Amino acid sequence: MSEHTGHCLDFDIIPPNPPNEGILFVDHSTENRSGHLGHALIEYEPGRILAFYPNCSDANRGHCAFGWMEFKRSLDGGETWSEPVEFDYSKRIFDDGQRRSVFCEKAVLAPDLAIVTVTLECDIQSDPGWHPHYAPMSLRSTDGGDTWEEPVPVSDEPGRVYDMIRLGDEILALEFCNDTTDHFVGTLPEHVYNLYVSEDGGRSFSLRSTLPFDTEGRGYGTMALLPDGSLIAYVYNINDEKNLDYVVSADEGRTWSEPATSFFERQIRNPQMTAFRDGYVLHGRSGSKGDDDVRGHFILYTSEDGRSWDSGRYLRMQEAGAGAYSNSIVVGALDTDTANRVLIQASHAYEESKTNILHWWLR
Repeated sequence: MSEHTGHCLDFDIIPPNPPNEGILFVDHSTENRSGHLGHALIEYEPGRILAFYPNCSDANRGHCAFGWMEFKRSLDGGETWSEPVEFDYSKRIFDDGQRRSVFCEKAVLAPDLAIVTVTLECDIQSDPGWHPHYAPMSLRSTDGGDTWEEPVPVSDEPGRVYDMIRLGDEILALEFCNDTTDHFVGTLPEHVYNLYVSEDGGRSFSLRSTLPFDTEGRGYGTMALLPDGSLIAYVYNINDEKNLDYVVSADEGRTWSEPATSFFERQIRNPQMTAFRDGYVLHGRSGSKGDDDVRGHFILYTSEDGRSWDSGRYLRMQEAGAGAYSNSIVVGALDTDTANRVLIQASHAYEESKTNILHWWLR
């Protein structure tokens, strides 16, 4: 079943539309660098935020994994940001000469208030891209990201953790178990989406369930909590960029509904979903198919129920190569006296497929 409505949630976008806006957060163009995927965001104390981003070379016209992760810190709710800080684990792996790189796309706050992030670990010996994948790892920091504990495995399956959320005292991580030797989308029966759970604040993980998707041609993934407390998980279909598959769980991811689809009028690829203001936002690239006026742009959709989505609005139009890898978090949720805002971070190609990092705020 495909669902769609045209109703938009009401909020302000900063900077305001029209598109071709955005706040320049990392200017890679000055060093001919790039940074595609790896946009973990976390508010770890009221007003204190870490925003991770990749710092990579111009190999493969900039669409590459040849680099490491860095982050900037804000102590005032995102108004100002520190100078870049290298994410030590990622930089050490890159520098040790094994031709391996590490990225982190998601972070959550554990019940003990530690920062927990998960990694995408890539073999770059023969290709500067992100493929093949190793098994993902998890790292904790109890001092706001100044130091990090030794990594522990999320699973023993090679693949990519596309999303991670906190649900009560548990941390849930959605991994697409695909080493991507053949393709980043599913091509074999063993390419499955597994949900892993940590009940000890990210110190260890165990398998909770396998989601009932047909994974042929599927990739990417995002999760959110619906108004009734159930969990929804979306995945991308490379053969149908106007419809995302989704399943719903009413028991914290132990069992799942049969798959259904939601309609996205202007296409969607690498979707990211965040609950905000009695509704939801979902953003990503406006597909990779069709004419230039349709595909490749950074697009934002909204929904009141997490299943039916409006017609979308462009936040930034494509001007060079591929980009629009993104993430978002709600800032202000740790302080009842602070109005919540959504911070959106995304890559945008400035030349060929070399990308800068941009921010938007929703309020």
